[in-house]
Amino acid sequence: MDIIIPSNKKNILLDATALTALMKCGRNYDFQLNYNFQSMKGNSNSLEVGSTIHKFMEVYYNSQAKGIGKSQAFGFGMAAAELYISGCKECTNFISVDGSKPSCNHPINEYPGLSNTPADSDGYNVGWKFALQTCEEYHNFYISDFWVTLETEIVKSKILYEDDEVRILWKAKLDWIVDTNQGIFPCDHKTMKQNRDTPSINNQFMGQCRIMDTRNVFINKIGLQKTLKPVDKFKRVSISYSAARLMEWQSVILPYYAKTLLMYNNQEFYPPNFNSCEGKYGKCNFYEACSSDPEMREEVLKINFYVGKKWNPTNQSTSEK
Repeated sequence: MDIIIPSNKKNILLDATALTALMKCGRNYDFQLNYNFQSMKGNSNSLEVGSTIHKFMEVYYNSQAKGIGKSQAFGFGMAAAELYISGCKECTNFISVDGSKPSCNHPINEYPGLSNTPADSDGYNVGWKFALQTCEEYHNFYISDFWVTLETEIVKSKILYEDDEVRILWKAKLDWIVDTNQGIFPCDHKTMKQNRDTPSINNQFMGQCRIMDTRNVFINKIGLQKTLKPVDKFKRVSISYSAARLMEWQSVILPYYAKTLLMYNNQEFYPPNFNSCEGKYGKCNFYEACSSDPEMREEVLKINFYVGKKWNPTNQSTSEK
């Protein structure tokens, strides 16, 4: 947890991942963001496929932002996605000594390779071949797209709240900032296996609006359904907020949970929330640990998790939500 104390006022750094985890369950926040526990099983199939397509989008649109034509940008995007699937041996698990960098010049663990995704789709698991096919279909579907890419994968921060007790710095990593001819808006890529309405009650989307000083955010939906046509798989949905809703989130909800986090930290106790143990995607990753006797919990955690890299708002993963 990043809490900086220059005087009596506490500076708190939050992002959508931290705030959502905190709202869900104090213990989940503690295990996920304080201890940085990562599952021994690796990322889920949904997360791996989503990250592969996200890597394609990143390189595809970043190339266009540099003035590269769509056809060539598509080639660069596909090459990046394929490398994400196979993995780069130079940067994966690279240990920097005296500031040394991998010979590939990639950021460390930028292309980790897939471990829980088969080549061909099998039941509910999506294969990486289908993920690449989806990228190609996406390119062909939006070949005449008039939206102009301004920035990709950009990290922005802004102080969203301040009183006598706390100052809250909000950070967000924006997938795609575009000029739609109607304005400049943040756009978030989302892969999904089912057609679902996107709820507006979302910390990530509201935070992006406040960061960008707008009341609208676009969701770039990328469907993974085999039976649907591209027109039904690829949709860009606008979510609009009233000024009152955004102000309530910024001035009431955000400081409440920031101060709750301070209380947990001061008490050195992050309470579990038993109402959040199971959601629409199944049980919480820490369900088994929480179900264990207190004296056995540490052993269960050691068996099922390892300590990953420290939480950082700039290295969030993209998953189906």
